[in-house]
Amino acid sequence: MGLSGDLKSVSLWEVMEILSFSRKTGRLQLTKDKKKTDVYFEDGKIKHIKADNCEDEEAVLHLALWKDGTFAFYPDEKAPKSNLNLDPLHILVDVSKDIDLMEYLGDLIFLFVNAANLLEEERKVGELFDGIRSTKDIILNSPYGEYRTLRVIEKLRKNKNLLRIDDNINLFWTYTFWRYFVFTLEKENERDFRKKWSEQLNKLTTYKLVFEILTKDKKVEWYNVYPLIKDAPPDDYFNVIKEVFHFIENYRKLEINNVIDTGKIIFLSQELEPFMSKIYVPIKYSDIIEENIVLWALDGRRTLKDVENVLPFGELRKLQLIKSVLDKKLTLPLGDNIKLDLLNYFFMSWQEMILEFEKSGKRDEFVKEWDRFISESLSDVKHLFSYLPSESRQNFPYFYRNIASSQEEELRAFLKEAIKIILDFASQVLSKEKIDSIIDKVIDHAKRYASNNLVETAQRLISEVYVI
Repeated sequence: MGLSGDLKSVSLWEVMEILSFSRKTGRLQLTKDKKKTDVYFEDGKIKHIKADNCEDEEAVLHLALWKDGTFAFYPDEKAPKSNLNLDPLHILVDVSKDIDLMEYLGDLIFLFVNAANLLEEERKVGELFDGIRSTKDIILNSPYGEYRTLRVIEKLRKNKNLLRIDDNINLFWTYTFWRYFVFTLEKENERDFRKKWSEQLNKLTTYKLVFEILTKDKKVEWYNVYPLIKDAPPDDYFNVIKEVFHFIENYRKLEINNVIDTGKIIFLSQELEPFMSKIYVPIKYSDIIEENIVLWALDGRRTLKDVENVLPFGELRKLQLIKSVLDKKLTLPLGDNIKLDLLNYFFMSWQEMILEFEKSGKRDEFVKEWDRFISESLSDVKHLFSYLPSESRQNFPYFYRNIASSQEEELRAFLKEAIKIILDFASQVLSKEKIDSIIDKVIDHAKRYASNNLVETAQRLISEVYVI
């Protein structure tokens, strides 16, 4: 049977379904640009997969990720190896966890902050994180194949060789400055800008070496930067960050220096005033780095006024960017989406609890219990919570995309079980006063910023498993 076509017209899974049900033997060739993957069938079962940079078990995820390109089936071609015996229709189920992990990591940006004591492959994967490309882009284009790369990334994250840009406040502001600097290099006359920057650099009295390393080239070795800033006093360091941001704004003629700009500030302040006391969370990211800096600062706890106060831009630019992310609907306020609110406050409670578990030396014990709970849960929403032990910040865009297909009742049912697991463990290692204090803190925050529906739901979920 000759079979060929375009995967835009016929999906890969339809093609493999035909080959499986027909119990065909032969080679299915998938082609896209310079990429090629061969899938060998015998009596409808996959016996061997050969991709450009992986094969067999490590190529199953690669196969599951094929979305477009062309295909051609060559009957009766025998597999050069026979290491597999896979039902094609089970592949998506087998790799669903890895696909979801890739989606979770997708938009996130990690930095390679520690290169010590690594195998060559681990170091090479770490170096793929250039601070610009998303994690998903790195995985899909890694020379080591998706499966191996994903496994290495898990190890590097676990051992803190890779950090999210917001895992450390000083790293966050260092990174945002670097992105702003590179953005300006691309927009302005590089020679002139670097000359002016050199003059500014010589004025720095503290952290000069940090900014020399950051701005020497567009590529930064973050493992040389991070040790210099990770333990710096945040307030002192942020003052330097504001100073260098101010230099770039002045160079780009965005500074506030006249009556017109003052009028703009007053106008924008009045226009934004009804929104500034609310908490907004990002639901998708922008193509504009300045807007992303604002979105990265939205953490589920800060009001827009708080965000305005921590942004290192000048007064006018802060307000312009806040208005821009609101106008483009890149954010949602707490109170607009009950499911997103539930996730936010559950994560807030999680952060408070796990910090106390860490202080008492019980964090690892709790994480093992949590992982066991996740693996045994039959809930369709459990994947939203699989990554909590390795995260210090919510991944709001991922949450927002995924809760659209989940039912509120289903989410509430899972959260009830999850809260019970956490509070049962907390009751063994923390005093009741400490537990009650954490619960009160989170509920008080919700009363101030979330909807009455959220507060009532949260109180009911807690009361069903714990007596305050």
